[in-house]
Amino acid sequence: MVQNETGMFVMPYKKLDNSKTDMDEELVNKIKEISKLRKSISIDLKTIASKTKISTNQLKNIESFKFDRLPPNPMRTAFIDQYCSEVEKLNKTS
Repeated sequence: MVQNETGMFVMPYKKLDNSKTDMDEELVNKIKEISKLRKSISIDLKTIASKTKISTNQLKNIESFKFDRLPPNPMRTAFIDQYCSEVEKLNKTS
């Protein structure tokens, strides 16, 4: 919390980037790689959704970098980690 000009304590306003809120470029590049890998081994999002229990809409948001539509942290990072891990695991078994 910060103190505003009237002396009241308020939550600081943080402008959100439309596509990459609080995510660094390294993570975005990893998601791009994983998405390409998923498509190259012909795994659909329904398969990943059934294994991770993350909805296909949330998986689509991850792949299209709409992080502002994902749940807040720590769930956001957990969803992304599960998505990446599952694709890598399915790649090893195929």
